Amino acid sequence: MERGREVGAKSNSASVDELDVEIIRSLQENARVSYRALARKLGVSVTTISERVRRMTASGLIRGFTAIVNPEKLGGVYCVALYIKAAEGVEAKRVGDAVATIPGICYVYTTLGLYDIVAMGSAPTKQALSEMIMKVNTLPEVKEVIPSMILDVVKEEPKHPVYIQTQMETR
Repeated sequence: MERGREVGAKSNSASVDELDVEIIRSLQENARVSYRALARKLGVSVTTISERVRRMTASGLIRGFTAIVNPEKLGGVYCVALYIKAAEGVEAKRVGDAVATIPGICYVYTTLGLYDIVAMGSAPTKQALSEMIMKVNTLPEVKEVIPSMILDVVKEEPKHPVYIQTQMETR
């Protein structure tokens, strides 16, 4: 595949090419890399890198650049996964939106399976964790909450793999 060539994408996907993917992968490895160094590595101009990153950010493909914190290094922290069932007749998205407003909740996913929502949260104390779980449990949109304490992190990878879909793969 030649660099710079756009490939088909699903309707809810941004149109990306091989260079975009190389830029994303490089930024996932080190979001603090200068555009000059990135341009040199990829053999393109700084303006090309700047414009591509601006476009991918404006389209929502790149949601932002952030520091990834290891909560254990901050001292005592309690992390929990919450498996949530929606109340009868309530859409999972609505439940997820309500859960997402609660302080301490970091991730909220709608799912297929036994539970409608999986949420991840953390708190500095057992008391704060218990209060967070109770807030979720008392939401009118929620039927049931099953908390599961996280003991050890085996793998936590915020860098989603980036693939290019060809026209054939989208059919």
